[in-house]
Amino acid sequence: MKSTAKLLRSEANWPPAEGEIISFRSSSGSETSVLKEVRWGLVWRDFILEDGRVIPEHRILGCPQPQVWRKISEVTDNEREECEERLLSMAGAGMDPRKRDQPFWAELNQYLAYTYLRYKQAA
Repeated sequence: MKSTAKLLRSEANWPPAEGEIISFRSSSGSETSVLKEVRWGLVWRDFILEDGRVIPEHRILGCPQPQVWRKISEVTDNEREECEERLLSMAGAGMDPRKRDQPFWAELNQYLAYTYLRYKQAA
């Protein structure tokens, strides 16, 4: 496992690779954890940690600025529908959307940002 917690990043070496130790901001301060997966959401990248937490890209220390977001036109109807299905499934399973750093919170924020940007673009 390679630690990149203190490594200065640029677009050339971003995002970190799976298995690396990354630093991020949480409600309790700065933390480090092992990166399990990087996944594009409807708008931004989510970083899934080995312990199951989901951290949005803007909270990862060393994230290149300005942050890259997807264009709304790049999101397919199928991707949006899959996101909606995941949200319905999580709600049906009784997951609490108020638990930050959890998959339900991450999906809900992605969907809200996508919806806002979609309607803002149309206006």
